[in-house]
Amino acid sequence: MDAWLPRNEPRTAMTEEVPVVIVEDDPEAREALKSLVELDGYRVHTAASAEQAHAVIAEHSPLCVILDLGLPGASGIDLARSLRATHDHSLVVIAVTGSQGVDDERAAEQAGIDYLLHKPLDIDRFRRILQPLH
Repeated sequence: MDAWLPRNEPRTAMTEEVPVVIVEDDPEAREALKSLVELDGYRVHTAASAEQAHAVIAEHSPLCVILDLGLPGASGIDLARSLRATHDHSLVVIAVTGSQGVDDERAAEQAGIDYLLHKPLDIDRFRRILQPLH
């Protein structure tokens, strides 16, 4: 799967309001990613933990969640499993990790994560997945 938004559909006011939730415990990384995603035209909400994420996701009904695997408390893998248990696959889950291990890739796949990206983030690859709206 190259991208989760159809490439050939015209952008409308409705797609301009696509909500995205970013779950990242590092404030600087969270703000940098938020700025990038907002620059690409998305409405972004953030959380610093899996626990906060559940409330933010319930409130804003995002179409995409971008989460760090290394969250404090419940991990990004735990959060992804929980999201898959309560949402269908129309919710796109993108995970970001600082590790390069095969174990993370297996765990991400088993948790239902759609895309696993590594830090430092490859912006071009990220934008092929989460295409800019404008």
